[in-house]
Amino acid sequence: MKIRDIFIGSIIVFFFNNFYAQDSISVKEKSWYTPDYVKAQFAGNIGLVSIGAGYQLFDKILYSELLYGFVPKSASKADNIHLITSKNTFPIFRKKIGKNLTITPIVGFATTLDIGTNSFTTLPSKYPEGYYVPTAVHFTFFAGGLIHKDFKKPKIFKGVDFYLEFGTVETYLWYAIVTKEVNLIDVFSADIGVNFYF
Repeated sequence: MKIRDIFIGSIIVFFFNNFYAQDSISVKEKSWYTPDYVKAQFAGNIGLVSIGAGYQLFDKILYSELLYGFVPKSASKADNIHLITSKNTFPIFRKKIGKNLTITPIVGFATTLDIGTNSFTTLPSKYPEGYYVPTAVHFTFFAGGLIHKDFKKPKIFKGVDFYLEFGTVETYLWYAIVTKEVNLIDVFSADIGVNFYF
């Protein structure tokens, strides 16, 4: 499966960075508008697979990203779903666990816009006013942890994160609070991802 291969490859790079760092080559200074990292994520309520780029802001207090997510028909059981997400992650603290490894608990939120045909931002005229709430915009809340590895002799990337998160969408959380039919534990899901730093 292609998705599995991507993440297995990322983990291999994470732990065996000598593949990328055989010679000492200095990383060039980048322009202010160049992203600090690129990322790939599997699941997490922003697409079955999502890719994008991000910035470390305010002395690495905030990681802010713009992502494109995709859910194929085979997974959605309807049409293909296309999503644009603004994701914001806050590291709680950083703990070094080796010369080049750092572990960090994280929390954050994301705003997702469904740009497909299965959702709407304003209620279609065929429905009475107030019949449905808009379905195209959702807010996701998550928490988890990441492991960061710096590459001693960067050739392509300076470092990499591998992360795991648990999160929910605001509508799922609302239904779990106001109805007895939905259990709170059932509205949470997991995602995994990688960030590659320039």
